[in-house]
This record gives sequence, C-alpha cells and structure tokens, in this order.
Amino acid sequence: EGAVALAEGLMGNKSLTSLHLIPDESGITDVGWAAFSKLLCDPSSINSTYHSNHIITTIGEYDMPRTPLNIRRYLELNEYPHPAIHKILKSHPDLDM
Repeated sequence: EGAVALAEGLMGNKSLTSLHLIPDESGITDVGWAAFSKLLCDPSSINSTYHSNHIITTIGEYDMPRTPLNIRRYLELNEYPHPAIHKILKSHPDLDM
C-alpha cells in the first residue's frame, strides 16, 4: 500500500511538517493509518517511542476532520515542547520513575 511505503519513507524525517491530502480520496486503509500511527508513536519500546517522528503536525486536510483521532492526538503532541517525553509518558504508563 502506498500509505505504508510513505510512512516508512518518513522514518527519520527531520524537516517535513505537513502532509496535505484528502483522506477519503487518497485511499488510505486501516493498514495505512496504522503505519502513520506507528511513525508518529511506536509504542513497542520506550526507545522506539523516543525515535518516532516528532516533527509532522498535519496529515490530511488543514483541520484534519477525517484523519483518525489517534493520529490527530499524536500530531497535536508534536506541537508541544518535548513531544517525545509526552508520548513516552502516554504510551508507557507502567514506566517506573
């Protein structure tokens, strides 16, 4: 699927902040959205979450009404100072500090 390839290609991205597309017309499936979710916040380990993408703030239309809610939440966290910390704390509630 194209969305999976695009999400994988954006791993390590340090400059692209917006990916403007129309979700209903782009043909992104649940598998594609899952790939974007993992790009933005990989919960498989704390290290993977830390190395997720914290730069992209938009995937979809300007106000992202048709972008899945979990994706929008990760994109909103990317606008916070130190988004990696926020994602780690939300994705790893069992973290003992």
